[in-house]
Amino acid sequence: MAFKRLVEEDKLPYDYTIAGSVSQAENKLRSEQFDIVISDYSLGAGTAIEILKLVKDAPVIVVTGVGNEEIAIKAWRAGAYDYLTKDMERSYLKILPITVENALRHKKTEAKLRLLSAAITNTGDSIYVTDMDSRIIFVNKAFCATYGYKEEDVLGKNSNILWMSKLQSANTRSVFRTRTVRGTLEVGFYHTRKDGSIFPVSLSRSIIKDPKGSQIAIVATARDISEQFLVEETLRKANLKLNEQNQLKSDLAARVSKTLMQLLENNSTDDVQPQESSISRTMEKARKIVRNFLCITKTDMDQTKLELTEFNLNSAVDKAVQALVPFAKERNVEIRNLLSDSELILTADPEKITQALINLIGYMVNAASQNSLVEVKANDIGSHISVAIHNNNPCIKTVETDKLFDRFTWIKQQCGTVQEEQWSLALFAAKELIEMHGASICIEHPDTRTMSFCFTMPKPAIMEPVGIASVDAKATC
Repeated sequence: MAFKRLVEEDKLPYDYTIAGSVSQAENKLRSEQFDIVISDYSLGAGTAIEILKLVKDAPVIVVTGVGNEEIAIKAWRAGAYDYLTKDMERSYLKILPITVENALRHKKTEAKLRLLSAAITNTGDSIYVTDMDSRIIFVNKAFCATYGYKEEDVLGKNSNILWMSKLQSANTRSVFRTRTVRGTLEVGFYHTRKDGSIFPVSLSRSIIKDPKGSQIAIVATARDISEQFLVEETLRKANLKLNEQNQLKSDLAARVSKTLMQLLENNSTDDVQPQESSISRTMEKARKIVRNFLCITKTDMDQTKLELTEFNLNSAVDKAVQALVPFAKERNVEIRNLLSDSELILTADPEKITQALINLIGYMVNAASQNSLVEVKANDIGSHISVAIHNNNPCIKTVETDKLFDRFTWIKQQCGTVQEEQWSLALFAAKELIEMHGASICIEHPDTRTMSFCFTMPKPAIMEPVGIASVDAKATC
């Protein structure tokens, strides 16, 4: 009756149900949902302790008589949210609404804390909390999985155990990335697992303050970005390689342009009125330079397609030798085709192999001394055919041969004569054409007076006959 009068007189926003015994309360609690329970301690056939056992998800306020403080403490220890002591003036009724409000607020706060705790505990990011002295006071499941520690291994330990050794070093907490994501500063560090392995993490921190504004803890969120770091590093290297290739193409184009300009200038100064034969030779040289430049550029851009077919290597060598005979006579160099009359069948692009042979043999002729010999040989070595272009007296130092196929070194060097530039470019194009077929080209110089270009090309694939295994007469198939 006192409670009812309180609700009516103070116009409290309560919807309430009254039970007259433990059994009635049990029936009500099973059939209805309540935000809060208020109970006398003594209930005739039972006590508030029994009510506490029945209530699952609501704060319980226990009301006791004067002199029953020990009983009230017992109820509080059993799970009661708070207790009030009845006084003769019934002042406890004035306190009751405040107690109810606090209990409801506490219930909402607990619900939020449970939700927050579940979120922190089950999130995929590693979360650890330290006090202001850097001692770890909380870790979630993801932290244990990522760092390899059990919870009891790290609680109370200094968070320095997560960093690399030699913490006093200036490079200890090496930052490899700092950026702002959605207004939050995100920094990349290297952390250490329990087993000593080092891995990159994206680390963010938040400071927790008490109601008075004092700093009491630090929440750190660490995300293992090993895969992301690997992807970014791969992209960085790819971009770097792309930039290098673009710079190489630009430098190569500039070098070719200078060579063509030099070629045209030489032609105009050789004769006041250049003869038709001189112009023809100049144009042919220019065409070769441009053709090889385009070959290199298209290969770099993966725009060159191979027209694979079976053909006789002998015919390609014959075409290459015939094309270079006039140039060899000018240099007083003999070219010999030492291939046997038997067919050497390749699976390759005949046009591109012929062009590669022209470039390689031409380079050898250009590098040969007067009255020397350039030989073309080939051997059947089973699944491949080995090709060698040999010069018995090249005008080139052995120590320089390792740089012949290095475009970077060539571009950095000062421009040479048009002849040198033309055949250097031809050599790079030949290398690209050979490597497009899955082969590799190398230079052999068994002594200081000889040099050979060598490469191998695949023969046509031979279909193996279908075999029938012989079996014992008693065996079953």
